[in-house]
Amino acid sequence: MGSPADTTPRLLPGERAGLALCSAFLLWANWVTPLWADDYCRTMPPHLATILRTVWGNYNFWTGRWFTTLVTFLFLDLHQYGSLAVFAVLNAGIFVFLVHVTVGMCRSAAGNPPVPSAILGLAQTVLVFLMLWWLPRTIGEVALWKTGAIGYLWPVAGEIWVMARILSRRAHMNAVQYGVVFLIATFLEPLSLLLTLFLTGTCLRAFLQGRAAPWALLCSHAAGTLVLGMAPGNYVRMRTMPPSPLTDRLDGLLGNLGSLFDPFWFPFVLLVGLGLFMGRKHLCFPDCLRGGKGWIFAVMAMAYMALLLMFPRAALAARLSFPASVFLACYLTCLLFQCPALPVFRRITELSCMGLIAMHLAIVIPDLTLLAHISHDWVASTRAQVAQGRPVVLRQITMGPRHKLLYVRKDIIFVGINPDPHNFLTACFAQAMRASSVRAVP
Repeated sequence: MGSPADTTPRLLPGERAGLALCSAFLLWANWVTPLWADDYCRTMPPHLATILRTVWGNYNFWTGRWFTTLVTFLFLDLHQYGSLAVFAVLNAGIFVFLVHVTVGMCRSAAGNPPVPSAILGLAQTVLVFLMLWWLPRTIGEVALWKTGAIGYLWPVAGEIWVMARILSRRAHMNAVQYGVVFLIATFLEPLSLLLTLFLTGTCLRAFLQGRAAPWALLCSHAAGTLVLGMAPGNYVRMRTMPPSPLTDRLDGLLGNLGSLFDPFWFPFVLLVGLGLFMGRKHLCFPDCLRGGKGWIFAVMAMAYMALLLMFPRAALAARLSFPASVFLACYLTCLLFQCPALPVFRRITELSCMGLIAMHLAIVIPDLTLLAHISHDWVASTRAQVAQGRPVVLRQITMGPRHKLLYVRKDIIFVGINPDPHNFLTACFAQAMRASSVRAVP
């Protein structure tokens, strides 16, 4: 699965400017996104011994994602000491890193097309960012929500980096990097298992071909997968869920698979399809749909979705499909890079990028600003009522066409205050605000 020797620079012309634009937007988006839901449950007064006991308890009685839990508690417990500002910078940097790795990996998989001009390189970089943002079902939940970003964006960025190293045959690492690979593999069960299986296949293929196999990388990643998968808490938690036979899981998986695609795919698929059509004299159909070695990412997306059968139907949250959406975005990126760089298509690509940026900002800025104002008003009203020694009563706010208290869609993650003060997430908000109780009224 190696790629041809890559002589292109580490940063393509225009890529640095594209990544800078992405960084500016992501820093703003992370800064304005408030704490939501489970975030408040982890804002206890910082005490390392308490955090470690909680992590150990979760590992044994709730989830094997011990490193995810540890990092989440550390960031949120220290919010009074500026940790959220550090998180905003780090989280934005991880998303930008994902964009950069995706661009390099997909160019290599597509056969290292000619180095683009600075303007085209900038447009391609921003288009990759926009695909990674708009193709997933719930980007706000997995990239901006503090708890969700640590649990989903971070492992996806890490595993894509591992995969890029494998595909480019740069799997030899130093001891620190192997340690990082181990930690990456302890985040997300199906993605960790998938990359371990992929690494196993890579090692066996290299061994049969008489090449040096990345056994050390396989061992470090597999060790993380084992520590994650064998945690007692995984099985304790599973026993608390309703019985889910295979047919029930298949039904849930098919629903999850069908909802991967929505109208936001249309402009990206249209652009790629137009490029392949315009380059039909240079690309043979249907071979052009392979995207060089980009077909691997489509297979990885399908394999990942199949591995979700390990979860009961009740656990199939929308955010679990995020890695599959990223793999599919990688596949589309490979097809985009395979499109011949005809002058007309270059102009179409640049104009499409400008139009999609305008659409992106027109949707996201009002959405995130509204959510920030809602949270700010809640916090300000709660603090004022706590100062008066009263139980807190807030105006009930819902979102979406069905007026939901929990609304997660694309860039929006909204968790409303419940009318029941004993609701778990509302009680967490009350505890974080040091209120005796909090409830919402219409």
